Amino acid sequence: MKRLKIFLYLGLVFLAYPSWMEARHIPPIVSTQWLNARIGDPSLTILDVRRVEAYQEGHIPGAINVYAGAWAYKKGVLFNEIPDQAELNETIGAVGISLSSAVVVVGNMDTVREGYQTIRVACTLLYAGLEDVAVLDGGMNKWVKENRPLSQKVVKPIPREFQGRYRTDLFADKAYVKENLGKIILVDVREPAYYSGEKKLDCVARPGHIPGAYNLPTSCAFNSDGTFKTKEELLVIAESVTGAGRDREIITYCDTGQCCPTWHFIMRELLGFPRVRIYDGSMQEWGADERAPVTK
Repeated sequence: MKRLKIFLYLGLVFLAYPSWMEARHIPPIVSTQWLNARIGDPSLTILDVRRVEAYQEGHIPGAINVYAGAWAYKKGVLFNEIPDQAELNETIGAVGISLSSAVVVVGNMDTVREGYQTIRVACTLLYAGLEDVAVLDGGMNKWVKENRPLSQKVVKPIPREFQGRYRTDLFADKAYVKENLGKIILVDVREPAYYSGEKKLDCVARPGHIPGAYNLPTSCAFNSDGTFKTKEELLVIAESVTGAGRDREIITYCDTGQCCPTWHFIMRELLGFPRVRIYDGSMQEWGADERAPVTK
């Protein structure tokens, strides 16, 4: 009987453990020490998403460069939508990345905005079907501060044909959000003044937030030096708005779709929340629809 209980317990643990976490071979957030020890590893792609000028001044040896702006597209009036699958296939294939590649995305952390642009690229690769995608904790700022090796050699990757296995379940559109108001946990990751409607960007038609949304600012995920807070701290912060019911569906949004991938990435990839989506149209799309409710 005791042995049976043990088997039942292990079975429950297995069922509770997200399948995509099993597929990972690298952690979702890697340290500078971890990455430094793997420079030259042919199984690892270092993707530098800074502007080409910054890349040319000095980058992690072996890193390839594709600016973060190449991974988000303007569609109509919306600023930051996921690329069309054919275009994304071309972008990923051009830098020699395959579905089996392990990729560490590296950017700057001079501003919080640069940090979440880096994470958006990581989420885009996950959407395309890669499993081993990570971001460098502290970005190039921490790398340089620690006097780790730099190179000015421009790396020219060998292109390959890429066909993604697209994870459409990672994104939600406006219609889905509307249909499920009151059933899903909406997480507004903007700073409090924008969430409350005290401030708004010019590209957002109406101030305020989607009714029922909780406020979880992107900046809360980071320390003052641009590194992530500890996993334990991030879990406490996430559960302050999601509660202990991690199995409920969670949708993150922001102003234009740039920063909402940050908490999506943290909750899904690091903390193991199984049902987290991004509404990339965000308040830019929602606020422009007069039939979509907004509250302050």
